[in-house]
Amino acid sequence: MKRVLHSGMIAAAAFAAAGFTLVRTDVRIETRVDARIRSEVAAIADSLEREGFNPEPLIDYALEGTQKNGSPQKILTGVQKWARDLRYARRILGPNAKPEEVNLGAKALRAGVDVKQLERFRDTKSDQRYASALTTLHYLVSSGVPADTASTVLVNIVLQGATESQILALQADIERDIKGGTPPGLSTVGRAVGLIAAMTADRDSTDGVVPGAALPSTRGTARPADPMANGSPRGSAVGQQGTGARPPAPRGKDSKRPPP
Repeated sequence: MKRVLHSGMIAAAAFAAAGFTLVRTDVRIETRVDARIRSEVAAIADSLEREGFNPEPLIDYALEGTQKNGSPQKILTGVQKWARDLRYARRILGPNAKPEEVNLGAKALRAGVDVKQLERFRDTKSDQRYASALTTLHYLVSSGVPADTASTVLVNIVLQGATESQILALQADIERDIKGGTPPGLSTVGRAVGLIAAMTADRDSTDGVVPGAALPSTRGTARPADPMANGSPRGSAVGQQGTGARPPAPRGKDSKRPPP
């Protein structure tokens, strides 16, 4: 134990000699993280704070690992990976991303969300929807929705112009469906399709177009010459015009054969 504490003191001294000053260390690190890795975890957390990050995810990771009697080296490796993921998420989301958005972005990456999807979030350029969508994305993935499904759904509804309240309402609807026994992925896709349809109808109504007027018939196509239009064959092409429209039979000719 003395050797471990001595090495920790040496690490702290070297850190200070390199020109770094430790900012306030979270008391949880000092009292609850495994003593063998406290100084390293504190140094990483402090470094992230100076860079403008919120180090809460890696602190939680270290606390949970220690509580479960995990290997100190594995815990430290996990903390280091969290730091890398946070920095990577901010590179993807942009320097103006808020710390909480960066945390959510890092969680999304760790859950398997594709980098390109996060880049599309970044390109929406809407702070409110940006944060709400990332929060809902994290909720969906943690609820069992496949990462690619959740990210595709959220990106699409944001690009369609969903408001913050619509995104939060979507999450509430999906949560209610899941509690009612609907599979998470099925609920997510179904609710998103419904929301996009409602937004499209609302835009059409605002533009003076009757909602649904341009949609194809559920009984067939709407082309006049298409015999499958409205689900039943009509028109002169198929000869079903009613008895009143039939031409009269030819006169002056006997259809009977003459007697032999």
